[in-house]
Amino acid sequence: MPEQQLTRRDRYRRRTVAEIKEAAMAQVRSGGPEALSLAAIARTMAMSAPALYRYFAGRDELLAELAVDTHLALARTLEAAAAGATTPASRLRAVAGAYREWALAQPHAYRLACESPHGCVASAAQRSMNVLLDVVAEAGAPPDAAIPAPLRAQLHRWNDGAGRRGHPAGVRHFGLVWWSRLHGLISLELGQHTVGTGIDPGLLYRSEVETMVDSLRHGVTAGP
Repeated sequence: MPEQQLTRRDRYRRRTVAEIKEAAMAQVRSGGPEALSLAAIARTMAMSAPALYRYFAGRDELLAELAVDTHLALARTLEAAAAGATTPASRLRAVAGAYREWALAQPHAYRLACESPHGCVASAAQRSMNVLLDVVAEAGAPPDAAIPAPLRAQLHRWNDGAGRRGHPAGVRHFGLVWWSRLHGLISLELGQHTVGTGIDPGLLYRSEVETMVDSLRHGVTAGP
């Protein structure tokens, strides 16, 4: 509802919720999801701790809302990256590059988004996935027939949910495998697990992106 149509009380509540979430996100960016403290937020806002519970039922509910907001912010970043490229291959590279840059710029927010167990986060996460699936579909994914029948059936069921684009199973399969590879490399980099190898994680990531772009170009199945 537009701000001007809200009552004074509702406008105050909306602003207070936004301020609570801003303070909470500052804690997450600084120390990770585990650093979030309702008591510390209440002190920052000169509120009593019980007063905070008039806006959020508890820590888990606040973390879930932050995870939703974070997924939507990531989705907007990926959408902008896709819109700024001019060819299918360049869009794939732009989206993959924006995904890594976003994660490295705010690693704790990335952890919050990817590790949230709350079901309400799924629809927000789907928006980012849609960007990835759209650019994969444009580039040309392997045919559905290349996917084992049981997995193909599960991919079709996944596509029945709200916010899905109706992409063929081949697109959804390739998109999920590609996302898992990119997420895996980013997670290794954020955890500094590649330090001992002497390998530049940026070069490794870009190499993987080029491998996936080439496999789409040549119609190779996105397998393990």
